[in-house]
Amino acid sequence: MDAMPKYAGNTAPKKVNQPQRRVKTKTVRRPYEKPVWNAMDLTMAAAAVVTVAFMAFLVMFMASKGASAHKQLQSTTTQLEQLRDKNNDLKQEVSSLSSPDRLGQVAEKHGLSLQNQNIRNVK
Repeated sequence: MDAMPKYAGNTAPKKVNQPQRRVKTKTVRRPYEKPVWNAMDLTMAAAAVVTVAFMAFLVMFMASKGASAHKQLQSTTTQLEQLRDKNNDLKQEVSSLSSPDRLGQVAEKHGLSLQNQNIRNVK
């Protein structure tokens, strides 16, 4: 054993800093817990429900108003067409009653005579 060197002092092995290993822990999955509603959450949910209900009511109300306005417009348009037809019929009747032939027949029936020098056309 002469070949081994002799060391002076402490011959204990030195500690080497090893990287620390993380201990793997098993994660236990728990079922989701039911969320707890506080007053602010309830207030916001109620405000959302009220807003949606109000908007639905407003849409239905406006659709109803639009339908009634359309119905009234159709009724007014129908009345207008009827009045135009009646006016056209009356104009045609006035035209036929004021024709020169008819006026001559009425004049002869009542014993009147037609004198062409007394007739004037006014426009």
